[in-house]
Amino acid sequence: MSIPAIESWTPRELEDATKFNKRISDVHRFLQNPPAARMIGLKRKDMPKDAYSVIPFFPLGTEGAPVTSYETWPGMVPTFKADWTMGRDTAWQFIVPIDGRYRITLNGAFNTQASTGDLRHNLWVDIGVNMTAGTGDAIAAAAVDSFSPSQSTSYTLCGGHSTVQKLKAGSKVQFAAKCLESTFGWANEEVSLQYKWGSFAEIRWVGTI
Repeated sequence: MSIPAIESWTPRELEDATKFNKRISDVHRFLQNPPAARMIGLKRKDMPKDAYSVIPFFPLGTEGAPVTSYETWPGMVPTFKADWTMGRDTAWQFIVPIDGRYRITLNGAFNTQASTGDLRHNLWVDIGVNMTAGTGDAIAAAAVDSFSPSQSTSYTLCGGHSTVQKLKAGSKVQFAAKCLESTFGWANEEVSLQYKWGSFAEIRWVGTI
């Protein structure tokens, strides 16, 4: 699969069905359904304080009803079988199918084991591209953007962030988080189901490089 070629009409050029399909229908079909994918946050508890930990997600379609994960182009969300960190099938990353500008979004709920008081920037989330290893530190080292979720209570931080990046086909995008003052959890549905359904990552092609 590839981006349809954008061709210009020349003065007095005669149109036919083949040209209309190539220059109009194919282009609009691509723009209507560009490369895009969404993963739902998978609960991960007891991540250590002051260290980056990888953020996990459900494999596509396994988050339970309603199913809100998807990929428009096959292979954008690979599943890791019996992942050693989680002890079960897990999704960790997006794989970019074609060159382009991509909007990457992460939104989520994090809970801390200890009260963090009034520390507004106690937790950081990094968005990494083409990391050298599948670790939190490697993701942080390859970060193209980072953000600090808002503190909603002394035990909860939540919110999201989007960034647009130029990515080549085959690029890998992963996410990692670090809390400075406490062990913490991500998408912990034991606290509230909203922690699960409000935790997701999404990527979408928005233009050419």
